[in-house]
Amino acid sequence: MHLILLFTIVATDFRGIWVPRWALGDQNKIFTYLDNEFNHIFLQMYALGEAYYPSAYAPSKRPSDEWLVDFLAQAHARNIKVSAWINAFYSWGFAPLPSDERHPINSHPGWYLCDQSGCSILAYNSDKLKRMGLEGYYLSPAHSGVRAYLIAIAHEILSRYDFDGIHLDYIRYPSPNFIDNGSLQSTFIRRYYVDPLSSLERKESQQRYGVWGCDDLRQRWQDFIHEDLTSFMEQFSKSIKHQRPSVIVSAAVKPNYKSATTDFRQDWVTWLNNGYVDLVCLMSYTKNLKNYFAKTKNVVQETQRVTFGLGLFLLSPETIKDQVRLVDEQPFGGVVYFSYDQLKENHAYLDALRDTKH
Repeated sequence: MHLILLFTIVATDFRGIWVPRWALGDQNKIFTYLDNEFNHIFLQMYALGEAYYPSAYAPSKRPSDEWLVDFLAQAHARNIKVSAWINAFYSWGFAPLPSDERHPINSHPGWYLCDQSGCSILAYNSDKLKRMGLEGYYLSPAHSGVRAYLIAIAHEILSRYDFDGIHLDYIRYPSPNFIDNGSLQSTFIRRYYVDPLSSLERKESQQRYGVWGCDDLRQRWQDFIHEDLTSFMEQFSKSIKHQRPSVIVSAAVKPNYKSATTDFRQDWVTWLNNGYVDLVCLMSYTKNLKNYFAKTKNVVQETQRVTFGLGLFLLSPETIKDQVRLVDEQPFGGVVYFSYDQLKENHAYLDALRDTKH
């Protein structure tokens, strides 16, 4: 089954595009702007704790779904696959807090991340989060309630609509400064009988375990965090593939896999190699795209399941054309444009695809 699905994904060069929530009003006009140059659309359906379809679990920003049913039918008539794009743990930005009681920030404040001293991220104001380089407020990836909630959202989407895939964005921690809300720490203590956030710095712990022993436990704690997130990816994938075996599970990921793992706990190489995701989209929004080629090929078993996200918002159509050509010369799956907004404003980005067709 995996080989059949893999062939379906990469039998042709992957040409994808992210269509964000604020562009959904274009509806079928989107196909006019895409002009048959793309074979996969990542359509944003859930972001900032809000759904863009009538949802039983989240506040709904679009109470009607007639447009969505029609959009999917139109896409499939054009042989375009569509994945439901879900912003996983990034739950709110810097706008005034939502008033809807169903939003997790109101209904489940205990679901949110805490810093290493146990203070909830919700206690941080927007200015402080901005200074820390964060986009806003994040749910805890380790919380069982959060995991069940996100799986329920994905099941709801797949049970109602004819999507070809589920695409996870912000499937990571925001920074090393935030761990979880205590559940991971408690699990680690039960397993190793040591508190990774405080006792390892105490003199008695260093006397008991030695300097190397404490260093080893600190590394085990770091590994423990990203391995826990990997366990959720496995749980998520198995759950929705049980519901619909043909669904394509993909993730937008940080392009440097080492930094992704250590700084954001996003071990996407393991996810890909173990089959927990079918496809990754590297958010490689840079002029120096080639920097990621060799590093990625060295660690990924099936390179055709890797696509490169290209930053239209940063680069000229001529540079994008060069990048598409560079990716096509490599054994990778293809490219994904970020995003539809820039393509709509400048059709020269379409020429970058036309001019590089084999």
